[in-house]
Amino acid sequence: MDLKELKQEIKKIALDSGAKLVGIGSRERLSTGPPSANMDYCLEGAQSCIIWAYPNEYETLVNYFSKKERMSFKKHQFFAYSTGWKTAQKIADFIEENSKFKAHPVIPNGKYRRVGSFSNLFMGSQTYPDFSLRYGAVAAGLGHLGWSGNLVTKEYGGSLYLAGALTTAPFEPDPMAGENNCNKCKICVRACTTGLFSLDESQEPVIIGGSEEIIAKKNNFIRCAIGCAGWTGLSEDESWSTWTPGHITLRKIPEETISDADYIKKFMAKLFTSKETPKLIKKFNRKILNSFAKVGVKENVGLRPLEDTNPRCGFCNAICIAEPKKRAELYKLLIKSGKLFLDEDGKEYIKKIDDSGKEIIYYPSTDL
Repeated sequence: MDLKELKQEIKKIALDSGAKLVGIGSRERLSTGPPSANMDYCLEGAQSCIIWAYPNEYETLVNYFSKKERMSFKKHQFFAYSTGWKTAQKIADFIEENSKFKAHPVIPNGKYRRVGSFSNLFMGSQTYPDFSLRYGAVAAGLGHLGWSGNLVTKEYGGSLYLAGALTTAPFEPDPMAGENNCNKCKICVRACTTGLFSLDESQEPVIIGGSEEIIAKKNNFIRCAIGCAGWTGLSEDESWSTWTPGHITLRKIPEETISDADYIKKFMAKLFTSKETPKLIKKFNRKILNSFAKVGVKENVGLRPLEDTNPRCGFCNAICIAEPKKRAELYKLLIKSGKLFLDEDGKEYIKKIDDSGKEIIYYPSTDL
């Protein structure tokens, strides 16, 4: 099978899995990128990356941001990660079975260059994946990096999940994307309760394929590790939360404080063992911790079962759909979505204020 036919067939495998976008990037384009753009770390002599994407459905996002329900979002996240991993393995096998070239399936999330996987989130401000699917996606022509550092595509914005494979096959790369479809609306910053992103400051540009990717300066990543995990998440004005009963506003904690090891040790103790924290919330936090521990052992979110798939935030990524008007609508739903609480049985319920100023209490629908 020649390279042109091989390229067509592996793209078909990705699209047949349910992906909506697929592209191929080159070693040359990634040569000027950060450490996690180096394909040799995973596959020595790799010449090409194959990257594909599974976007979120708008109705699923409406339900997730309004706190109507989160199970449809949970199921799609499970589908994207598990299917992405299986497809990566299938593509790698197909390449090796039908050519003289080697291939490597990229783990979609949960695998880092330091031993310990998710535990690295509490060991420093920088944790690099074996290979960055975001960087690979830019090199493959799927889009550009947005202000949050997530990939932003013309067709679906940044509200999507990526999967990929590497190969020594020297494929002709697909054209790089044209205009960067991140319009710097900074809604990703406003939707984040953790204070991870700077609103105005950018970091050193990421250079991929000659394109300067401008992204926000980030604070200590432990903010995201705590907040996106779902252990706590409260807006700065304290009017809405993420999908968590842990109502602490990380954004209000100074960077110097949250970067102090002793402070973090005490903060984590407060989440899991402190007598001042209600037992139901500690039980809630431990359940999430147990799910992350399982992924940590496997170092592959693609192997995570549905019951351990536990999205509680991810708002910076999920909110970034392509249409600015709908993006704004999702943000409006979020800031009016209220807070999540636990009843005496540990069941989740929502308190919110409607447009007339009346307090509404309800249990979001669930089927799991």
